[in-house]
Amino acid sequence: MSTCFFIWSLWMATAVTRVSPAELEARLARTDSPMVVNLWATWCAPCVEELPYFEKAAKQNPGIQFVYLSLDLDEAYPHQIESFVSKLGLSGEVWWMEESNANKYAPLIDAQWKGSLPATLFIHPGKKYRKFIQGAMDEGAVMKEVAALRD
Repeated sequence: MSTCFFIWSLWMATAVTRVSPAELEARLARTDSPMVVNLWATWCAPCVEELPYFEKAAKQNPGIQFVYLSLDLDEAYPHQIESFVSKLGLSGEVWWMEESNANKYAPLIDAQWKGSLPATLFIHPGKKYRKFIQGAMDEGAVMKEVAALRD
């Protein structure tokens, strides 16, 4: 029984996609649907606190793509991140930034961002809308920003 559960758990684990700064830039540029990109790390307490708000918004807004972009250190990829995501039950895509130098990826998210966490990018290509928020968000703020992405 425990062997079956272990195999099922591995099968159900959310895969973490490794992305380079160039891949991140390309993925953000080619999105054709509203997207929320939450930047977080397993060691960041405010990040962990706000993740359930994003997950709740994701479940209430199936037309919006939710991406959880982990900025964890190399040793966390992929197993620690996958385990963490599985424990929280996150349903969106999970990406891991393979570059640890924030100067190489932060400007791709927002020109003013220096890499502090948490942070979130809201994009709606059809509306030519792009908003970046640094710092933790409470549930009301998350819901308000996600509502701005709905058609």
